[in-house]
Amino acid sequence: MTTLLDLFRSQQSFLLTGHENPDGDCVGAQAALSQLLCSMGKTVHIVNPDPLTQSFDFLTEHTTFTTAKSGAELPDFDVAVLLDCSQLSRVGSLGKRIGARNKPIAVIDHHVGSEDGDGSVFYVDVTAAATGALIRRLFAEFDVELTLPAAEGIFLSLVSDTGWFCYSNANAEVFSMAAELVALGVDSSRMYDALNRRNHKDSPRLLADALQSSRLLLDGKLACLSLDKAMIERCVKTGFDTDVMMEPLRSIEGVEVVALLKERFDGNVKCSLRARGDIDVQAIVSQFGGGGHKKAAGATVMMRLADAERAIHDAVQQALAAQYPGN
Repeated sequence: MTTLLDLFRSQQSFLLTGHENPDGDCVGAQAALSQLLCSMGKTVHIVNPDPLTQSFDFLTEHTTFTTAKSGAELPDFDVAVLLDCSQLSRVGSLGKRIGARNKPIAVIDHHVGSEDGDGSVFYVDVTAAATGALIRRLFAEFDVELTLPAAEGIFLSLVSDTGWFCYSNANAEVFSMAAELVALGVDSSRMYDALNRRNHKDSPRLLADALQSSRLLLDGKLACLSLDKAMIERCVKTGFDTDVMMEPLRSIEGVEVVALLKERFDGNVKCSLRARGDIDVQAIVSQFGGGGHKKAAGATVMMRLADAERAIHDAVQQALAAQYPGN
């Protein structure tokens, strides 16, 4: 932490970025950190590998987000900051371009193993509910008052990674921060509408079609949903967030793990796992080079969809056997 604070004080220009297809924690933390650095008189550019989805566009009312375009020059910067990820490979082709600049890289993250990432300076706390919570702590470290735009970014981070305060990581710090942010003027109802009530008219049909193909395996302890390229294309066309398909499956009594497998257009498969009980899904995906948290983790595997299904099935089966020996 001390080294990060020194870096922020001593350097002038910063490039903030995050993982591909940035989620609410990623972009919320970026918006808040941008506010902090600008209040310190710094020059800040947010450059992501992919554009913001429509649900996050309320952030653009006060924060400028740009997308790395192939062949376009990156803005000058003294320090690159990776938020909500720790490896340049998670930033796609943009990561290679950042690495080629040979500038210091700071990592601010809360995922397991992030302290071993590509940064030269790290602020990692795996007990933090969201990366945005770490940015709130930085405001306190620098004794900088929160602006409303920063508060909105931090609140977005918190609700995104705690499932609107429903997950087990919604601890006392989260609720304390949330109360502070609402007191500063964050409109939680407006944000909920922006995130959840602007879906395409075809969304109910997509959700129904997908859930109809889901399967309960391993005596009902594993709920598996596989989306082939055709279904993914339908989702992309309507801007449908496939992650919402996991919650109805996680609500089924007896389900310990939900696995969502998405066939990518490059032929690989992205696997997202969620746990409801004590199964450590981060340990499961680590077998495939993935990472995340104990109850929410993912990996991208170079397999066919059917092969990925079998691999995840077997790995979950082993985890369940270890957790519940003799059952």
